[in-house]
Order: sequence, then structure tokens, then C-alpha cells
Amino acid sequence: MPDPEMAALILTFEEMAFLDVAPGPAREPRAPEDGPWLGLTYTRPRTGWLALFLPKAIKFAVAEGIYGVSWDALEPGQLDDSLLELMNVLAGRLLTGRHGTGSPCSMGLPTVLYDPPDQPGTGPQRFVFHADNDELVLLWYEAAL
Repeated sequence: MPDPEMAALILTFEEMAFLDVAPGPAREPRAPEDGPWLGLTYTRPRTGWLALFLPKAIKFAVAEGIYGVSWDALEPGQLDDSLLELMNVLAGRLLTGRHGTGSPCSMGLPTVLYDPPDQPGTGPQRFVFHADNDELVLLWYEAAL
């Protein structure tokens, strides 16, 4: 049984994008132009942020899974909207998994980041997973109590 974070990742990608993802070892770091980073900050129950790297092939697969048409038939805004919706759902599932269903959350709006996020000295948790040959990375930082 995967840990709760990985279970949330797997479920979100299966339900929203019809993609099978699994944990996997990290490979070489990807260049920012290889795909977008998505980011989301939150202030409750603790202050933190999430950042998700998606290779371009996965970006397009997510859009196709959500809209049900080929990605090249979509407007650029629709591509971003599908990614932001995925990030919003994923963040909600991750925070619920970590802090419980009774813990109120206060999340910001998800955004597309054009560079990897700046990382604090203590460093975020890093979750690496794969869909076929594409590596996806989730960074999760929460401030200490």
C-alpha cells in the first residue's frame, strides 16, 4: 500500500486524467522548458506550499483527459485551466490526508510557475513518480510549528 501522499497522487491522476502513475526513482533534473511547474500556497492548518512538475507530454494528457478532446483542439487557456484544476484537487487531497477531514484548510489559487520554486534551507519533501517514461515531481514544504 503506497503512503498517503502517493495514494493521493495516484488517485488524482487516475480520476482526472485517466493516467496510471507509480512511485519511481529520481532521474536527472529536468530543464524548466521541459514542462510547467504548478504551485499552490496555503496558510491553514499550517503554512506551506506545493509545487508539481509535469513534463509536456503529461500536461497534454491531463488536458485531454479532462476535456475529452485532443489537446491541440484546445485554447491555450484551457490547457492551463486543466492543470490548475488538477493541482487544486491534488492539494485538497494531500492536505486532507495529512491533517484530517476535520481540519479547516485555507489555500491560495493554483498558479503556473515558469521556474522551479525557491526552496527553503530545510528543503521540502520530494515525491517522484512516473507515468510511462515521464517523470513527475511533487515538492511539498510545510513550516515547522
